[in-house]
Amino acid sequence: MASLLSTLFSSRDNYLATHISKLNNDNSFPFQNKLKRDELISGMEDKSVLVSGGTDEERSIFLMSMMRTISGKIVLLHNGNRFLKADNLNKCGVCAKEWAGNIYKGMNKKQIISLLSGEKADDELLFFYAYAFEVCEVLGVPVSIEGINSIDWLGVKWQQDLLMNTSQRDRALDLLSRFNRQMAEKAVKGMCRIEHLSRTVAIDNGVGITDMLSSNMVLTKEVYGSNASVTRQCMEALQALAESGIRFTLILDDVYLPNCSLIKDNYRNVRMILAADDIAQLDTNMHLSNRKCNVVVFNHLSYGSAKMISETYFGEYDKLIREISSGQNKSFLTMTTYNNSMTVRHGRELRLMPEHIVNLPMGAAFVHLVNGMEGVICMR
Repeated sequence: MASLLSTLFSSRDNYLATHISKLNNDNSFPFQNKLKRDELISGMEDKSVLVSGGTDEERSIFLMSMMRTISGKIVLLHNGNRFLKADNLNKCGVCAKEWAGNIYKGMNKKQIISLLSGEKADDELLFFYAYAFEVCEVLGVPVSIEGINSIDWLGVKWQQDLLMNTSQRDRALDLLSRFNRQMAEKAVKGMCRIEHLSRTVAIDNGVGITDMLSSNMVLTKEVYGSNASVTRQCMEALQALAESGIRFTLILDDVYLPNCSLIKDNYRNVRMILAADDIAQLDTNMHLSNRKCNVVVFNHLSYGSAKMISETYFGEYDKLIREISSGQNKSFLTMTTYNNSMTVRHGRELRLMPEHIVNLPMGAAFVHLVNGMEGVICMR
């Protein structure tokens, strides 16, 4: 009888242990779910994407896989990732062109003035840039950043040229009369801003942002430093494009502006793909965007970052913990009796442990999609 009871209790314990293990396994991250690349891309639908970790090459392979499937206009800003330059993208079957060093190429004077003045319009600069373009028009100089740059505003030659102008004499004399001490001070300030924004500008074979409107292609640009003036200016130009209703995909690799509404807010006409070697370093609160985003996570060097990413995007589950206790009981003049008991308690645990992210092999990534799909993808 005792043997039968022992067998029954043992079977019960084994059943409960198996059942608890299955429940915990069902609620934790599905490592056994191996996703195919096409399955992953289609599962993402048109939702925005966060990509974190890995090497420049790993992220680039994934980003190029996405670019090949996106029908429409794509703008790509990267922080010196050589795999994302136009030449390399074209070699890999992605039609791409470099965004010209002069990011204002192809824009009209109103668009340029709006961007040059910055997010908080500087009235002094607005007056100068409007004035400078008028001078360019009268002198027959291109109404562009290059045109303004070609004039030595601290010299007198451009004033002499205006004075000698006979075809638009009244307008030329009006411009000369308006160039007083205050306007000269504005000119210095305005040219310093242009110089600051255009340090790397050169005459190149790149295309302007307006060229993207007439054809579907990847417009790529290398920018250094997320808060650099040129980076902010590029994002302002793209935001103006978005606010005009143009549909495009914005890809950022190691480029992030914490207060940029194009990143933070949910523009329906703009799909965002934000990639970085560690997105946990971009925002300490991990509030990167208000958009619903698919998440792709490659290997991370930092355990702390892996933990933050796991907590934020993969979450926790209610884990069942089985505890077994044993004891014995002996009374006077009786045999010693032994007893085992099992209790089950609840505890919270990460669905994806940080050590799994830290130990990911090259080319592999954990995936969590907005539609609920999860699994492991290998990009090799």
